[in-house]
Amino acid sequence: MTDALSPLFDLVPAVDLSRRERMALMIIDMQYHDASPARGLGRAIQAVAPGAMDYYNERLEGVTVPAIRRMLEFFRREGIAVVHLVLGSRYQDLRECPPRFREWTRNLERVTGARDIWWSGNPDFAVRDELAPIEGETVVRKTTNGGFNGSGLDDVLRRMDIDTLVVAGVVTSACVETTVRDAADRGYHCALVDEATADYDPEMHRATLKAFALNFGRVVDSADALIEAVDRGATV
Repeated sequence: MTDALSPLFDLVPAVDLSRRERMALMIIDMQYHDASPARGLGRAIQAVAPGAMDYYNERLEGVTVPAIRRMLEFFRREGIAVVHLVLGSRYQDLRECPPRFREWTRNLERVTGARDIWWSGNPDFAVRDELAPIEGETVVRKTTNGGFNGSGLDDVLRRMDIDTLVVAGVVTSACVETTVRDAADRGYHCALVDEATADYDPEMHRATLKAFALNFGRVVDSADALIEAVDRGATV
């Protein structure tokens, strides 16, 4: 990130990755309903707007999922906490979700022909197999874009004594952005991994990372760089 604002990025406090007992890898919404080319939104939107999901789907499969998987394997191997955020409602009518979110969803379903996109009874609610939670890992269900607004995430993290978050998932400019901004406002130290996130459009992705790095936390370019920093107990 090099432009006239570059000197300001260093004003955001560094994130200390040496305190493993206070750290968690937080993976946002890597579910089939919105993180799979062949299922859920990926398939539905592509059917009515051919090409609209090409960039997102290619990044998911070629960059984001492999990056998250590398970090997930490292955190598990090192015994560092992992938290999975999942988006969905227990009710088919989405009564737990905000009214505007429900209306947007119904509009989307009408246009694409998809059904019950965010219902937890839909098989597409599941996390992708290669990233699925294992026994002992924390799973928090949310009913809003932001992880803190529609769940007990803050209470869960504080009871786990977590204050540092390594963040990955989708979509960069929606659920990821809302969650990490709210996390920073609540006092969490956040490192957002560029390679481990994806958006529908590269400009939206870049703009989100730039705004986050300027005001809220640190952006780490790659999964390997993040893993190396945690391994060395470094700051980013």
